[in-house]
Amino acid sequence: MKRNILIGTLCIAALLVATSCKTTQKVQQPATPTSTQNNDTRKYNMTVLPNNLLNGEWLFTEACGKPVVGDKTVQITFDTATSRVFGNNGCNVFNGSLILGESTALSFGECITTMMACRPEVTDRNVMQAIGSTTHYAVAKQTKDELKIYLLNEEGAVVATLSRQLRELLNGHWDIVEVDGTAIDIEEMPSVVLDIAAQKITGNSGCNLLNGSIEYDATSVNNGIAFENIASTRRMCSPEAMKIENGILDALNDVDAFRFIDNNHIGLYRIPDKNNLLVLRRK
Repeated sequence: MKRNILIGTLCIAALLVATSCKTTQKVQQPATPTSTQNNDTRKYNMTVLPNNLLNGEWLFTEACGKPVVGDKTVQITFDTATSRVFGNNGCNVFNGSLILGESTALSFGECITTMMACRPEVTDRNVMQAIGSTTHYAVAKQTKDELKIYLLNEEGAVVATLSRQLRELLNGHWDIVEVDGTAIDIEEMPSVVLDIAAQKITGNSGCNLLNGSIEYDATSVNNGIAFENIASTRRMCSPEAMKIENGILDALNDVDAFRFIDNNHIGLYRIPDKNNLLVLRRK
């Protein structure tokens, strides 16, 4: 029977055969920086991310120059309010302290982790080595659809690549202002409430109340989202309102992903078609 115990330790020790990633390894990445470069951070985008973008769940895509492999989703969640981090290295869960310094300085202090035995293929050691050697971060890519950062060690080498899960920013009350490219202009504006933690959607589709569940897909697209089991009441309204409602319900059933248009608007779209099926405006 496997033992699953908690051990207090440092993120850089106890679990590891080595204490840091080998800086001679090459990292596959879309931009010019490589893990063999020195600590001249001017080659990176050292933009400081605001807390609302830094906070939340990030997926590991690479650690110590290799793609991550895990029996569980390999992820880390930052909580700047409490200066804590928690996550899963692909096999074991961990949590510890988050240390933010000036500019993009970021490191991890004491943490606790489970010590369950892992398959040889799982890259949990690479993940923990990357965490243990991190001293800064740099923005690797930032668009309306995607946010990626590099974790850097004190030599300026890339030790991990993280992809931000932006779905926490969807939480709240939204007006539906556009359906399939057509602006909505009716007296009772349709709206939805997205409860990201509970994975529920509720709202008014312009005539009837609706509710359903929210599902996430981080494998095929960075901001994958789907709405399942959508149900609505059966009240009859004006032909115009019913047409809008039917369009909203059809669009919700077809949505595969979301994007941020600006600070107050998001687009919901279908893959691979990038046209917005719905545009939501934050209330």
